[in-house]
Amino acid sequence: MKNNFITIFLILLAAAAFYFLGKKNGADKTITTVVQNVALVKEIAQLASLQVNGMSNIKMSNKDSGDGVWNKFKNYFAENTLMVSVPYEAKYGVDMGNRKIIVDTKAGIATIYLPACRLMSMQLRLDKLESMNQTGLLNTTTISDFIKAQKQLYTTVGATLENNIGFIKLAEDNIRNTLGKYYAPLGYKIKCVFGQTTGIKQ
Repeated sequence: MKNNFITIFLILLAAAAFYFLGKKNGADKTITTVVQNVALVKEIAQLASLQVNGMSNIKMSNKDSGDGVWNKFKNYFAENTLMVSVPYEAKYGVDMGNRKIIVDTKAGIATIYLPACRLMSMQLRLDKLESMNQTGLLNTTTISDFIKAQKQLYTTVGATLENNIGFIKLAEDNIRNTLGKYYAPLGYKIKCVFGQTTGIKQ
């Protein structure tokens, strides 16, 4: 009877040990799966894009700034000066598309390799356009002048925003902070590496 009791006790003890060991391993596998969920990381990175608002200005003029009588006479009859101000909206982030990202976990740190941050879109709010024009007696500002100004604004503002290192850095920080909030409850710190998604061991 005593031997039977000891045998049953040992079996129950072994079963309990296997149960808790399996539960712990299962939890570890679940956490690892969540940490390395690439689809979710892509979605978070896309949602963490940076929105930027500002004002763009342009001045187009044929006005001669000279002080001579002829210059004043010419400006009086033929001047065509157009100043346009338009608000813009821009978005910075990472273009996930079909791009692969890599999540490397090691010693409590999740290193995430993402495409480079860049200007994703830029829109001029033409519904909020403000303009001021000054013309000579024999000249007028035409629709084609406004179209030309609009094209120049798109080109100038687009080039300026595309190369704005400050906004790109803010976008990277925004993505890094958002991903950090996702990984913190899982016990991981994160490190984001932008612009390096090839040649990394998976």
